[in-house]
Amino acid sequence: MGSSLAFQLHPIKPCDIISYGKGLSLLTGKRELRTLIVIRKIIMKPYIKITRNPYEEPYHLNLIIEASNGITSGKLEYYCNASDLTEISKSLINFPSRAPDEYLYELGSEKPEDRFAFYFKLKSYTVDSIGHCAIQLKMNNNSDCPDEEVCEFSVLADTADINRLGELIKRFSQLEHTSLIWNVKDGELK
Repeated sequence: MGSSLAFQLHPIKPCDIISYGKGLSLLTGKRELRTLIVIRKIIMKPYIKITRNPYEEPYHLNLIIEASNGITSGKLEYYCNASDLTEISKSLINFPSRAPDEYLYELGSEKPEDRFAFYFKLKSYTVDSIGHCAIQLKMNNNSDCPDEEVCEFSVLADTADINRLGELIKRFSQLEHTSLIWNVKDGELK
C-alpha cells in the first residue's frame, strides 16, 4: 500500500526540471516540448472506512479497514470481538480526558513467535495542549515477502473530529450498517 499514482499529460517549458528514474534532468534548449507524461502523486483526503462482513455475529466481527492520511493508505481484513467496537467508541467519544492524553487499541501481534495472522493498532493522542490530536493507524498482514503488507501513519484531527468518529463507531457497533466512512470533518454510515 502507498501513495496513489496517476499519469497526466503536462506541458513543459525550457528549464523545467524533469525526473527520469533516479536522476534529474534540466531542459535548457530553446524548443518547447509539447507534452510529456509525468507521474504525479494524487493527494487524497484523509479517511477511515470500515466495512463489516457478516461473520458469527453478534459476538465476532469480520471487518475490513481502509484508511489514508491523504498520502499513504492501507487496508487490512481482520476479526475481532463485537465488544471491541464498544470499547473503542467509548474511548474516542471521551477523548481526550486531559492533555497530554493517549488511547491505544491493539489486536494481534507483529512478533512471529506469537503466530498471529495480523496486527492492527489504532492510537489516538494529543499533539499539543490546545486540542489538536491525531489518530495513528498501523496495519500488518504478518505475511512474508512478497505478500507482506505493512503501513503506519497518522491523521491529524481536532478533538471534536475524534469524538465524532467515536459516535460513528458507537452507532456502527449496533450492527445495523455495513460500512462506516469518516473523513475527519464528517462521516456517514451505510
